Amino acid sequence: MKIVWAPEAVEDLEAAVAYLHERNPEAANALAGAVFSLVERLASEPLEGPVRVLRTGEKVNSWPLRPFRIYYQRDEAILRVVRVYHQRREPITR
Repeated sequence: MKIVWAPEAVEDLEAAVAYLHERNPEAANALAGAVFSLVERLASEPLEGPVRVLRTGEKVNSWPLRPFRIYYQRDEAILRVVRVYHQRREPITR
């Protein structure tokens, strides 16, 4: 299955890794690795997290990777990563 990253998801992950890297470079690398590993797993296994509705009205699935939540959409050929969102931020779902 092909993985496509939305620009917002890329920005989310880059910002989180940069913030953490200033404090703990090893933890930042571990976070990036964990996110990529989970996304690969979501693409290769029939895992379906709960459906959420974003404030935009868009329906997505989500999967936790504490303290983050990965929001994604899947069709037959593509896993689209919509957001990599820290759970303590203002909710992006209704």
